[in-house]
Amino acid sequence: MLIPDPIGNDRGYTLIVACFIEQLMHDHNSQSTTVCGYIQSVNILFQLRNCTIPADLSDKENICSKTIKTREQEEDIARQRSPITNEIFAYLLNRNQDIALQDLFEAAVTDFMIIIRLLGLRVSEYAQTTQNKIDVHEYPSGKQVIKAFTPLDFIIYDKNNAIINDEINSTKKLTTLKKVKVTFRIQKNRENGQSITLKADEKHPEICPVRAVHRILQRAKRLGQDDDQPLGVFINHYGIKKYLTGSKIAKLLQTVARTVHPNMTREEISRFSSHSGRVWAVVLLGEAGMSPEFIKCRLRYLSDAYRLYLRDTSVIQSKHTDALTKIQRTSLNY
Repeated sequence: MLIPDPIGNDRGYTLIVACFIEQLMHDHNSQSTTVCGYIQSVNILFQLRNCTIPADLSDKENICSKTIKTREQEEDIARQRSPITNEIFAYLLNRNQDIALQDLFEAAVTDFMIIIRLLGLRVSEYAQTTQNKIDVHEYPSGKQVIKAFTPLDFIIYDKNNAIINDEINSTKKLTTLKKVKVTFRIQKNRENGQSITLKADEKHPEICPVRAVHRILQRAKRLGQDDDQPLGVFINHYGIKKYLTGSKIAKLLQTVARTVHPNMTREEISRFSSHSGRVWAVVLLGEAGMSPEFIKCRLRYLSDAYRLYLRDTSVIQSKHTDALTKIQRTSLNY
């Protein structure tokens, strides 16, 4: 951006940070609380250099403070992203069973959704900003690394904990896939290099995460992806290799939602996006009654921010009613 120094006392830095805030809100749909966290980190950098902080949130006239306040006033919990529904997931599964179509966009998304259901992946971990360009993360040293998963980030094991590297096609051989270790090289929580292992779901092979990872790896291999290139690839209707993107995933989910939920309003349909997968993972664990510690550990949260994704679902409603019913029965016995 031709800025000579990222930190200084010039008044223009306040405007630069204000632009950064707007980018977070518009491009990443960041909530006001999330933006405040980023701004606190920016302010610390300025303080360490004995410079005036650019975003004084206690000053109502500060442009950064005004921007965040406006966002906060506009926010409404009803506008939060909706989790993927069982109907949407079932539709995707049923539509993508044809082996001949396994390299198309819908099949690629479905395989990742099977994993997202368990790991709550962020879109940057499996997709790109555009279909033709790879997103990279640049360290202060200038070193660049690919943000999204590459083949080296997934390791599949058999029942003897031996690594499976060869191609597997037959149903009999697929049963040898027992678990997969997923490594997150670049994370929002900065715990880079964290690994989480998923076990095979042998009772439900159609939604087995290990088999889904195997299909993702084989698809990338068929489409010529090297070990240091992203896995989220597909072939479009013209036979050209492309990368998954958040906008294209959102369009697919909204299209499916219109089909399986014909009574949903336009506003409700618009709440489905690529981020719906991460919300979905939180909701599923919440419905299962898992502890906050479990949710934070498995879905890689350092704070209680995951609570923003909990929803008033039918499962939660039933649990609420059942819990009160038990108490009422007990009290009536007295």
